[in-house]
Amino acid sequence: MPQPALPARPALPALVLLPLLLFGTAACQSVREGVAPAPAAAPAGPVDDGVPGGGPAPGRPAAQDAHVGDTLRLHGPQVGRHLEVLLGAYADPAISADKNVAPPPGKRWVAASMSFVNVGGASYGALGRMWAHDGAGQRHPVVPTGELTTGKPIVFDSLDVGERAEGWVVFEIPENARIERLAYEDANIRPNSGEGFWAV
Repeated sequence: MPQPALPARPALPALVLLPLLLFGTAACQSVREGVAPAPAAAPAGPVDDGVPGGGPAPGRPAAQDAHVGDTLRLHGPQVGRHLEVLLGAYADPAISADKNVAPPPGKRWVAASMSFVNVGGASYGALGRMWAHDGAGQRHPVVPTGELTTGKPIVFDSLDVGERAEGWVVFEIPENARIERLAYEDANIRPNSGEGFWAV
């Protein structure tokens, strides 16, 4: 005997399906946006803009900072602006290779060995600025020096795609200051991205 046909199940109302679709879309978007960029690099030969030390350090948890030996990839707002920066070493104090050259009384030098690689699709001009942030919330710019006992200062005019610039950058700080982090600032970095910090 033929079986009686089962009654058709009613379709889910559109109002029930719509929230499910919206939730699924939002979940996918949040996953994509939350993916952390691959580590990368920092600036070579930062430029001092003449601003004296001072001002609070950017509000960013130290736990999220990179550390000595870490490479950061800095992303620019323009297509093709990507820079990989490595903090290879940190010296405190930093000593000049010339025994006749030293910081003024009450000051000392600290230095960072930096490597910058242009991994984008466009050439880089002057890289930007670097700062040393101390525990009192003061920031100290790069100062020009000669060769250190640890190596030569970084020098570069521009970076073509695939080129690297590396060397030491030096900060002059008060003798009793404790440096907590180094920062790189570049007009080509996305504003407020939180990129370019190393804890030391």
